[in-house]
Amino acid sequence: MEERSSIAWEVIDGAGWVYFDRPERLNALRRGSARELWACLNALESRGEVRAVVFTGRGDAFCAGMELGELEGATPLTARRRAREAQVITERIADFSLPTIAAVNGVAMGLGLEICLACDLALATPEARFAFPEIRLGMIPSAGGTQRLARLVGLRRAQEMLLTGRVVDAETAAAWGLVNEVVKEEELIPRVREWVEKVSRGGRTAVYLAKRCLSRSLDLDLHRGMELELESFTTCFASGDPARNMRRFAEERASQGAAPGGMEEKAVSAEAAPAAPGRGPEKESGEGESEEEEDLFE
Repeated sequence: MEERSSIAWEVIDGAGWVYFDRPERLNALRRGSARELWACLNALESRGEVRAVVFTGRGDAFCAGMELGELEGATPLTARRRAREAQVITERIADFSLPTIAAVNGVAMGLGLEICLACDLALATPEARFAFPEIRLGMIPSAGGTQRLARLVGLRRAQEMLLTGRVVDAETAAAWGLVNEVVKEEELIPRVREWVEKVSRGGRTAVYLAKRCLSRSLDLDLHRGMELELESFTTCFASGDPARNMRRFAEERASQGAAPGGMEEKAVSAEAAPAAPGRGPEKESGEGESEEEEDLFE
């Protein structure tokens, strides 16, 4: 008999909602779950109306990690394969082109916590609990836990969680920077929707490049990071999004009767600024521009 899928998803108001769907097992991910999650992410990324992706769990848990019964007696090669599959998924989430949000509604342990760490933002209910219990089982986290945790909470706190298996409550997780916010259970979904609306305002290209620059900033020296930022900024203009968005912003300001000449308006709209004496109308972006680089600060 074929097992039902352990991953469910739907699109609501521009957000893709991904559910870990094994509530009877605290949403532990079984063999095959990684492939299901991969297919789900591909489907959501291909849909133009989706502007953000939210991960949460059915029932009273977020995700309790891997199904341990399937690892009992595993050979080193089998264990390596399962760990690599888990790594591929967390790397896919961390590098996803859209903003990702973990809505942690209960236990997030092992791989469940690693998925949370891979998301851009995380909200939790007071009942949420976070832990890496692997060390007590003679293992270590294998899908980014040893790499991403310290970057969020600091080395000492990461050592405490990893070496002792400490279970961290929601308030402590927020104080440590493991989650952005703690909200009541009945407020979790409405609050997540507010966050979705906020992160959906940016251009799709800009969102991805901002995510990429932030993640690479932890690995690059400052000079290389600044170069990456410069190239990414340039790429934003190649997408055409800034011209469209700045024009729309200026139109919205005008329709609201905003006074001309404000600092904000000057910064975002060349159309709103008066032409200097003796100058004709401003050219459209890119029109007549020389491809030769200017001599900066000659």
